[in-house]
Amino acid sequence: MDWDQLLKEAISYLQQYIRIQTVNPPGNEIEGAKFLKSIFDKESIPSELFEPSPGRGNLVAVLKGSGEKRPILLVNHIDVVPADRDKWEVDPFSAKIKDGYLYGRGALDDKSMGIVEMMILLILKREKIDLKRDLFFLASADEETGGKWGVEWAMENIPFLKESEFALNEGGHVIIDEEGNTDRYEVSCGQKVILQLQLKAIGTSGHASMPHHDNPNVKLIEALNRITKWETPYHVLPMVKEFFLNMAPKRPSYERNLFENIEKALLDPSFSVWLTSNPQFNAMIRNTISLTILQAGSKVNVIPSEARAILDCRLLPNASKEEFLLEVKKRVGDEIEIEVIGESQSVPPSPMDTDFISAIKNFASKNDPGCPVVPLLLPGATDSRFLREKGIATYDLCPFRLTEKEMLRIHGDNERISLNNLEFGMRMLFEIIREIST
Repeated sequence: MDWDQLLKEAISYLQQYIRIQTVNPPGNEIEGAKFLKSIFDKESIPSELFEPSPGRGNLVAVLKGSGEKRPILLVNHIDVVPADRDKWEVDPFSAKIKDGYLYGRGALDDKSMGIVEMMILLILKREKIDLKRDLFFLASADEETGGKWGVEWAMENIPFLKESEFALNEGGHVIIDEEGNTDRYEVSCGQKVILQLQLKAIGTSGHASMPHHDNPNVKLIEALNRITKWETPYHVLPMVKEFFLNMAPKRPSYERNLFENIEKALLDPSFSVWLTSNPQFNAMIRNTISLTILQAGSKVNVIPSEARAILDCRLLPNASKEEFLLEVKKRVGDEIEIEVIGESQSVPPSPMDTDFISAIKNFASKNDPGCPVVPLLLPGATDSRFLREKGIATYDLCPFRLTEKEMLRIHGDNERISLNNLEFGMRMLFEIIREIST
């Protein structure tokens, strides 16, 4: 295969795709879905558009195999988050190439994943590779605001997708250090549970020139101070224990023993402070609370009658929502009203002893000898929860090599992907899919 030519093709497709503005809200994913469909049509790969709500488009393509094994579902999403143009080095929808990087909103999250997955279907068909599985491609709407019109809708309304044995979605990455050395392959097989809370304080309105003790702003601030300073207890799940254990051989010698027995190591205050200073590690070993929205007052000289705050809580899969809520109520006090405004269900993680994981490990050992493949408990939420609910073994792994610093560009300013990563991603995904499908 001519990988140089395939890379040029993928770059061109990704540039065209990024230039289709699918910021959610409102989404407008139907235009992105039409673009992808035009490519599948050109390659004579059957595909179908679905529009569950005006402008909210999903695309399903199918590359048929012999059916000897159950299908694989390749998932990606069309929508992107907004971009503050004034803070970018380039227009976020120009898809400009600069210093070996392709810049644009969606370059990492998640249009690059969509193009790479699409290219795999194209390559397999062009090379006439005999497949024992059908390959399903799902480009979905609405991931960035919950998935209602995307994967959640698709799993309820496109029955054959539920036949899939495995699914691959965004989430984990191949993590490299700042020198470019590969540290680990992070494969998310489970994620934390969403629990979003609204806190409301009620008080007495009045003229700000005459302060009183029933100011809802003050009540809310004091309650938020108590809840945001709550050091939630550590709880290390088996998959998280395995995550640190598998990482141990690559750690410096003075950290190796600590990572091999993470539960014991967390009893050391100095180590626990160091470990939890890493936001990802911290989120994997405890329930977390983030204050994200404050709403109160409309005029500088008026004390308002109520104040509101939104907390985005992410719970470990085995945590009790009821017990967590009781503790929150206890800490904020009786004067604060609490309402659950968003939540997801706890779903067991996908197994790590499958053919799909074996293929990832084989690729890692061949391309990065000695580099561990580690199970990641994803702190955030992806559409994978809807797939696991249907019994599909789902793995979150974007086939790209990123430093932890570069990952901060996801949803941030100057989002970009290196051109080398596009080629690496195609090669990696091609080898994995070919191994488990032939």
